[in-house]
This record gives sequence, C-alpha cells and structure tokens, in this order.
Amino acid sequence: SVYHVDVKDVAELHVAAVLDPEVNGERLQAWAENTNWNEVLAVLRKQYPERDWLPDIESLPKDEKLSITAHFTQPLALLKKWAGQDGWISLEQTLKDNMKGIDAFAK
Repeated sequence: SVYHVDVKDVAELHVAAVLDPEVNGERLQAWAENTNWNEVLAVLRKQYPERDWLPDIESLPKDEKLSITAHFTQPLALLKKWAGQDGWISLEQTLKDNMKGIDAFAK
C-alpha cells in the first residue's frame, strides 16, 4: 500500500508555504489517496487498453491499506486559494499526465 500525491499539488503547496503569511513555517502534509500497485495497474489498463500490462500482483493483501493520520484542512485550503482547485489531483489524472510525458519521450 502506498499514498499517492501529484507533483503539481506538492509544487503548489511549496509556493503557498513561501508566499502565504498564514502558513508561518508550518509543515504541510500532502497525501492524496491510499492505493496499491494493483489499483494503479487497473487505472492504466482502463486508460490504455491497447497496451500490455503486467498481471496483478497476487501476493498483495487485498484489503490492507496504510492508515495515516494527518491534518489536511490547511493544505487543501491552500490548494483552493493558490491553485483554485477543490481537493487533490486524482490518481487517474496523475497517471494520465505521466503517461503523456512517457509517450512524448518514447517518440
């Protein structure tokens, strides 16, 4: 189990941490969503069905996920204030954006 966060969300929070006087040296947690590699593969298979993907990893626990306690009120408010977005960028969007970069590089 891993936590996903899009690099663009992290970048926005870095900018907010530098420019927003309300941050005042606080640590900002950025943990968008809990996932596992089989879920990542499922998203990739859906987005790019024409590609060959590895099979699911059978040894992964099906229902076990990491549990992290963190305060997201401030980071999410800063994303709204500085990036105009409601919430974290989704795993699906992150993978789509990353695959565009990989496709462009591979050409």
